[in-house]
Amino acid sequence: MMLASALAVSGCDSPARGAPAAWNRVVLVELFTSQGCSSCPPADQFVRDLPHLGFGPDKVLPLTFHINYWDDLGWRDPFATPAFTERQQWYARSGRLESPGGAPGLSGLYTPQMIVGGTVHFSGQQKAVAQAEFQRAAERPADVDIAAEAAIVGDAVAVALRVSPRGGFDRARDWRVVVALAAKSTRTAVLHGENGGETLEEAAVVRALSDRLPVDRFWPGPGRVSLRKPPGLAWADTELVAWVQSETTRQIAAVRAIDLGP
Repeated sequence: MMLASALAVSGCDSPARGAPAAWNRVVLVELFTSQGCSSCPPADQFVRDLPHLGFGPDKVLPLTFHINYWDDLGWRDPFATPAFTERQQWYARSGRLESPGGAPGLSGLYTPQMIVGGTVHFSGQQKAVAQAEFQRAAERPADVDIAAEAAIVGDAVAVALRVSPRGGFDRARDWRVVVALAAKSTRTAVLHGENGGETLEEAAVVRALSDRLPVDRFWPGPGRVSLRKPPGLAWADTELVAWVQSETTRQIAAVRAIDLGP
């Protein structure tokens, strides 16, 4: 849905051209979604289906951010926070997001919005477009290597993270490190609103997000980041993802999943 008009966003699937001969990096895929938006469940289902479509975590790391500006439509999304809405607004303010192929497309805040590699956005309902953009983003090798270890203490996790630039990496750009805790899968019975009566099954649902931290803290490193798990989420059902991103262009330099251990 568009924020201005509260109308559903849809579009024709038109795959991009030029799939790479090799998959050269893991691609970060962000979906901005809401349980109060009737257009969102198909996009959430698509994220759940990615491993079955050949886009496992060795190729694509998805994260779904639940925004809160549809909470007044009759259903308060239990996973939505102002911080996740702010992340979507941060993208919108940049003026750097492009439609696939550079063609005119959607703008402003809307759901379901999918962002690939921090730079290309489109409706999360456009599955063929999404798969083509995953492949296009994978053509370029990662700009840095990320090494990390995680230690769980009670309801908190401490991450020791090191960023190693690869040859040609532009250290002058304003790079940041971000870490997220996500529920691997969720199941919610929606009682009211546009999805009232539906049971929504979702994947990679972000539950905690770090600040955008200056990358200099992590090389030669290691630098440390701590996140607290929300109540009701078991560590066994949690995944940890870290990435390096330009504050200026929003480009993702690299992303990796961090093993939380047994």
